[in-house]
This record gives sequence, C-alpha cells and structure tokens, in this order.
Amino acid sequence: MLKFRRIGSVSVVYILIAILGLACSTVRHQNGQRTSSYQQLSKEDKSLADSLVLHALDNEALYTVTGHLKPMSSVADIYVKVPRDSASDNTLYDEKTVEPASIEKLARYQRVVNALQFGDLHFVMSPYRIYTKDRRAMSVNVYRESLVDSMIRANKDFYAQLGFVPGCNPAALISTTENSGLAARYRSYGYLYGYPEHAVRFFVEASMNYHQKGEKTGRQFFNIPVYAGEKGRFVYAISKDTEPSAADSAIYKRAVKSLERYRKLRGQYVRKDKTADVIGLLNALQKEND
Repeated sequence: MLKFRRIGSVSVVYILIAILGLACSTVRHQNGQRTSSYQQLSKEDKSLADSLVLHALDNEALYTVTGHLKPMSSVADIYVKVPRDSASDNTLYDEKTVEPASIEKLARYQRVVNALQFGDLHFVMSPYRIYTKDRRAMSVNVYRESLVDSMIRANKDFYAQLGFVPGCNPAALISTTENSGLAARYRSYGYLYGYPEHAVRFFVEASMNYHQKGEKTGRQFFNIPVYAGEKGRFVYAISKDTEPSAADSAIYKRAVKSLERYRKLRGQYVRKDKTADVIGLLNALQKEND
C-alpha cells in the first residue's frame, strides 16, 4: 500500500448538523445504485485506488463514509513538479512546459478519483491555492453529497452569499471554498470538515486574529480517535478556557461507535498477508450507513 502525506492541518469538522435530521436529505440517494468504473481500471490503477480508499477509511474519512459526522474529509495530498513560477498569479501566458511525468501523475490520480464514485459518496481531486515555485499540491477529498446538502441547509444564509444552495455541485463548492477570502474559507472548511458551531467560530476568529494582528489565541484540541491513531487526525481547536461541550461529547460518542464497527469489519476484508478487498469493505460500511 502507498503512503500519503497530509498538508498539516486539521481534518476535522462541524456537525451534528441535524445529527439525526440528515435522513430528510438522503431521499434522493438512498435508492441509487452504487456503481463506479473501478472495475475498468488497470491493475496498477486499482492498486492505487485501493491504497487511497484504505488510507481514507483508516483515518478521518471513515466518518464521512459512515456515522453521519463529516460532510467532507481529507484523504491525501499529491505533489507534482511544475516549472519555476509557472503558476504565478501575474503570469498571463507561459511557454514553459511541464514534465511528461508530472502530467501522467496527475492524469493517473484523476482516472482513479473519477472511478471512486459510489452513489452518495464521491472522491474528488482539486488544487490547493497555495503553491511553491516548483511544486503544485493537489488535495484528494471524499464527500457525502447528502451531508453537504444538509450542512448547506443548516447554514443557508452564509452559503447563499457564496452562491451555493442545497443541490449544488460539492466539487465546485470545495474549489470555491479554497479560493475564497480567509474568513469565508475558514468558515466553509469548518462546516465541510464537520466542526460543531462553537469550534467553527473559534477557528475563524482565532485564525483572523492571527492573520490581522499576529496574535495567537490560547487553544486546546479536541481529538476524536480513528483507526490509524488516537490524536491528530479528526481534531479541532476550542478555546483554552472552556470545557468540551455536549456537542463535542455527542460527536465523540458517535465516532467511537462507528470506529468499533469499522475495527470488526476491517478484519474481515483486510487479510493477514496485507491483501484486501477494499471496495468490499467500503460497500459494507456504506450499507451500514443506510
């Protein structure tokens, strides 16, 4: 299996967002047949797809796949070499060429991501706004369309200002979020990643305070365990002087139940010789999510 790097940060997120009220937005999906073009991938591309999916499930994306906790989760960060300054905001037209190997790497990941679509659950790849002079970073995320709809509905005034309503294309929302102004970017990512409301507010206010005044706000981190570890995956910041809230506890308890189910199922699909029926595992979790 491949190993993936993550660009720092918080893969955490809002919600409880109608933790039980999500059912109303899943109607249009619940009868949809889960099909993808996974079976049409080459052997090599299937291996990459399996690695991406298992990495996702072993980390916070488990709570997008099951548990009704996270509308979206980070899966992996992909880096490709680009010519120096080729992505400069001030470059209108650039004749520099990108190495064929970089283009093929992008094309391969795009093929795989396009194949990982399972009814309500979608994998997507998009570029980060920030780049270095010779590397471009791409973010692979997974989102559950019905949860994104519910999240937008719960924050309809905010998202209407960005031009989004329930039923929008979540991939477009993710790209717009990445390229929005700082406050809107932090707030939208907070909701997408499943932070409860008080954590979203803290995330935005503390971040803006730092960017505008250079002042750091005292904080503590609320960690929700995943298969790959107890800390640093599904985690968000709250004020240093506050106790975890009822919303935090509810997220934690719901996540732990989903993680317990995953541990049991994982053993049935991931063999001791490290071979695995990853798509079978994903589909089994999907059925439990219904």
